[in-house]
Amino acid sequence: MAYGLYTFCRILFFITYFQTFSAQPISKIVLAFLSGIWFDTSAIMYSFGLFILMHLMPLAARNNKGYQLTTKYVFMLAAVTGLTLNFIDVGYFTFTSKRSGFELIKMQSAQNVSPLVYVVDYWYLLIILLALLVLVWRIYPRLNTTNQHQNKTPFVLEFVVMLVLSGLFFLGARGSVGLKPLNTLDAAKIAGAELMPLTLNTPFQMLMTIEQTGVDEKNYMSENEAQNLFNPNHTNPNPHATPGKNVVLIIMESVGKEYVGFYNQNKGYTPFLDSLMQHSEVYTNAYANGKRSIEGIPAIIASMPSWISGDYINSFYQTNTLLSIGYYLSKNGYTTSFFHGGKNGTMSFDRFVANTQAGNYFGLNEYPDKEKDFDGHWGIPDEPYLQYVGKELTQSKQPFFSTVFTLSSHHPYQLPAAYNNKFKGGPLPIHATVEYMDYAIKNFFDYAKKQPWYNNTLFVFTADHSSENTEAYYQTSHGKYAVPLFVFDASKNDKDSLPVLINKTIDHLGVMPLILNKVTPQKSTYFSFAGNGAIQFDGGIYQLIQYPFVLKFDGTKTIGFFDVQQDSLMQQNLIELKTAPMSEVQQMEQYLKAVIQQYNHKLITNKTY
Repeated sequence: MAYGLYTFCRILFFITYFQTFSAQPISKIVLAFLSGIWFDTSAIMYSFGLFILMHLMPLAARNNKGYQLTTKYVFMLAAVTGLTLNFIDVGYFTFTSKRSGFELIKMQSAQNVSPLVYVVDYWYLLIILLALLVLVWRIYPRLNTTNQHQNKTPFVLEFVVMLVLSGLFFLGARGSVGLKPLNTLDAAKIAGAELMPLTLNTPFQMLMTIEQTGVDEKNYMSENEAQNLFNPNHTNPNPHATPGKNVVLIIMESVGKEYVGFYNQNKGYTPFLDSLMQHSEVYTNAYANGKRSIEGIPAIIASMPSWISGDYINSFYQTNTLLSIGYYLSKNGYTTSFFHGGKNGTMSFDRFVANTQAGNYFGLNEYPDKEKDFDGHWGIPDEPYLQYVGKELTQSKQPFFSTVFTLSSHHPYQLPAAYNNKFKGGPLPIHATVEYMDYAIKNFFDYAKKQPWYNNTLFVFTADHSSENTEAYYQTSHGKYAVPLFVFDASKNDKDSLPVLINKTIDHLGVMPLILNKVTPQKSTYFSFAGNGAIQFDGGIYQLIQYPFVLKFDGTKTIGFFDVQQDSLMQQNLIELKTAPMSEVQQMEQYLKAVIQQYNHKLITNKTY
């Protein structure tokens, strides 16, 4: 019954995200299902452990009706736990594109929003879950009490059986007879990184991350070699920087590259942003470092990725000395601020801003009309909030640097009542709220253009991460991290400036160098993990993107290499096919090793500044 329940959850998960996984060969999908039983075994041994133990104990009372009823309740408790965790990811995978670990519980406690918000949107999953539990209760085998007092099996034999089955139970929980127990990395090795979420189950992932530890020192190469390949201490090389320009960094909630028409032959939900990009410096290969806001904000404003199990903000490196864009600009005479219309304390953003000296924090508590404008879930809708931001900037001393993090395109994708019929959106619920966000930014610019600070301002746009996507390209492990990134200089005449397309690969860690190199004096120094390409870390697998190449590294060796220009859906792992350009693979792997070695060492020794 337990295996049946877990298999049902995997089938439901596969059907729900069919478009995500169906691009992979059918043989690999079948392998993911079959190997998933291995991971289910470990999770079942742990979650149903007490139930199994109660049946193995050589007790005379084992066949009593009361004892058996107790085991039924224990079984149901384990079933409720396992099913609930798996069902959470049937809905939540939409936002993260990975199986949820224990960090989900930590993040939920920091979100300042009720989980009922998600229950309302995914009510059909709750109905399926309850129906399944009722079915389990009804088909659970009943005890045949006819011969319950006639058990004459010798105690010694029962004891031996208990020892043998306990040994099998231990092996099942451990998932291995080797030196190392089963872990999430094994899923990538067996079925491939693209199908790792299908192979795994959420209870197993929770167990693997419940006692998250820090990073280990890596010694892939000498310190000098690592430093030569990657140096996190940067110096502004730009002799044409213009110190004294205002900078407004606008981080758009959940706006993936797929939503922006400029990148997709005008098919999108951002007409105003598209018009700005026609006169901007546009990065065509920009990527987020993570899939959640709690990973995106540190990466963008302080060049700090979460290449660890969990996220940096909640790790025990959170008290490391780390400095943000706001800190460096404040040393150059800038007034600095951070605006987010969400509840103060959400995901500890206010604490992170304070720790990294990113500027004065303005959250829901500071908003003057919060009783009137509160959306009932997260905070203040984008249109009134961005008008408030504009007025605050007008009152700020110049030059200023301000980060503005939008809110309305976050789940539950709620539009203000007055706009319910104005934005039609598209096939996904988020599309209408992206249109609303775009409209709110247009109104913000309409206000800003009338202010004395506008013509001396750089506007930098990106998103904290991507969200749901409809195109298969944007559902691959490469495409799901693609985000917009562009710089609009209001001092230039729109009619005379055409878009400047920059094709180099960049990630969120590059936002700090991008800004500092434009507005700080040449040879100014700063600390940043930005480098050559974009790096993500998911389930123990590192991914390095140097467009058009994508390399996957498990910490020991390269397990995947793809050319997304020739293979946009990442169906051809050139490592497995033995057709990878080995010089390129070796160069990328060596560079990635240097980055990991430096990153881990800097975190451990608190030299992240």
